[in-house]
Amino acid sequence: MKKVLFTLIVLLACFGTSYAQLIANKTDKKITLGFDVFTDLQTQTNENWDARGINQGFGTALTYNFPLGESKKHTVSIGVGLSTHNYFSYSRIINPYSTDTLQFVQYRDDENFKRFKVNATYAEVPMELRFRINDSWKIGVGFKIGIMMAAKTKYVGNNDDGIRIHEKECYIKNIERYAYTGMLRVGYKWVSLYAAYQLSPVFETGHGAPAIAPLSLGLTFAPF
Repeated sequence: MKKVLFTLIVLLACFGTSYAQLIANKTDKKITLGFDVFTDLQTQTNENWDARGINQGFGTALTYNFPLGESKKHTVSIGVGLSTHNYFSYSRIINPYSTDTLQFVQYRDDENFKRFKVNATYAEVPMELRFRINDSWKIGVGFKIGIMMAAKTKYVGNNDDGIRIHEKECYIKNIERYAYTGMLRVGYKWVSLYAAYQLSPVFETGHGAPAIAPLSLGLTFAPF
């Protein structure tokens, strides 16, 4: 199921970039529509949080490109975007609505445990300096500010009665409202390697929560 979902996301990104290429051609490449597909490496965790290695995420952004000086190859770009991050763990938060100390249960050795994740979705304002080399190679260096739109948890595993459940908790507490992230892209034509590091922690400090400063690594599909 995960492979099918990932394939659909990639196909959607490819279709979107083809459509965006038409837009870019008609607007003299002043507008860029891009899609990021990535995994988050969870850095700065604590002993309460037993992080999983792969944490799939997705983002998209629409930017307007201002020429940098007299060259049309290099631009200053600013726009709006949306990203969603999944932080998987073998630890489960059992009181996600608490504004006090969070409590955790560990499932690393529990064969009935399937998964637990915290999902955070942000509306964003990205800003980038974009440089072209020989019209095909490109480098982007930037920064984005995000404001949290939704935060929830999902647990899949057995309950106390041994019954398999899918439990979601929405509008959870102790998640930082703002996210500040540095970005780097290096690519050829419409595909780039993507790296981003969130300078602000996912969880509010204290409360027994892991800080989690995600390092995102993946691909960007964009016609700029």
